[in-house]
Amino acid sequence: MARDLKLSFNGINYALGITKVDRKKLYGYTVVDVKDDNGSKCGLATITDDGKYILSKGCVGYTTLNQKNEYVATSSVKMLDVDGNAIEKIPSSFDADKIELEKASLDDYLKLHVKSVYELNSETEEVDIKSLVELLKAEKVMSFKFNYRTDYDDDDAFLLQSNDTIFMVTGTISPFEFIGLEKVIEEVSEEEEDDDDFDFGML
Repeated sequence: MARDLKLSFNGINYALGITKVDRKKLYGYTVVDVKDDNGSKCGLATITDDGKYILSKGCVGYTTLNQKNEYVATSSVKMLDVDGNAIEKIPSSFDADKIELEKASLDDYLKLHVKSVYELNSETEEVDIKSLVELLKAEKVMSFKFNYRTDYDDDDAFLLQSNDTIFMVTGTISPFEFIGLEKVIEEVSEEEEDDDDFDFGML
């Protein structure tokens, strides 16, 4: 069972589940099965660089090696900043006791480089999701930091409503700023004229 996000604003708490919205759910999808002459389903395989071996699915993976080419467990790998200091992992948002929502602007939302879209819902009648819908209708956009799983980096998340359905859009806010629609006129220097006339009779 999926865990709930525990959101809060002005003392009102909302425990909401999330469902990812993707193109497959919106538009459907097709699956192409490749079969051999006997009707058996074919699978994807990898050929080694020397061409001697064929590796089927499950035979190829990634691992981490140290400078001595020794195996290193992923759990023991530490991230460092530019100064060599260890970076602490950010806990999953689902583990937080309460996440405070903040008012945001549409300009902030429009700067978002979208990563994922989720639909928020509640399976219990105790959560007054209608009040959150009305809040979003009044404030337009609410924001918070979201981390799906414990990791070193979190995402910017925005809450919006459409037809009384709440959506969470996650991603990274672009650092670029809109400077306006004024035309930029660049001066083009005229090329110096060549004083030497070309004599076509020389051809």
